Amino acid sequence: MSEEMDNVLRRSLDEVDRTRKRQWAYLALCFICLLLFVSSILQTAHNIGDQRLGAAVLLGAILSVLTNVLVGLGLSLFINRMTARILKAVELSSKR
Repeated sequence: MSEEMDNVLRRSLDEVDRTRKRQWAYLALCFICLLLFVSSILQTAHNIGDQRLGAAVLLGAILSVLTNVLVGLGLSLFINRMTARILKAVELSSKR
């Protein structure tokens, strides 16, 4: 493998590592926001009173599931992008 191809491969793999670290940070941030959201729903339901507590908790649960699905889709998009970069780097390294 030539020196130039080795540098291209190294930069691509470094970018993948940086992207993976950002993904974990974004994932942690999403779950923190999700916890804050659910706790605010529960607090609001508690402040309203017992009559609407069930409805508010149900709404919170539905929105939590929806949020988790959207986070999962976002992660899959990041993984696809990372995989494409790895494959491009491997292709460049094999051309010599």
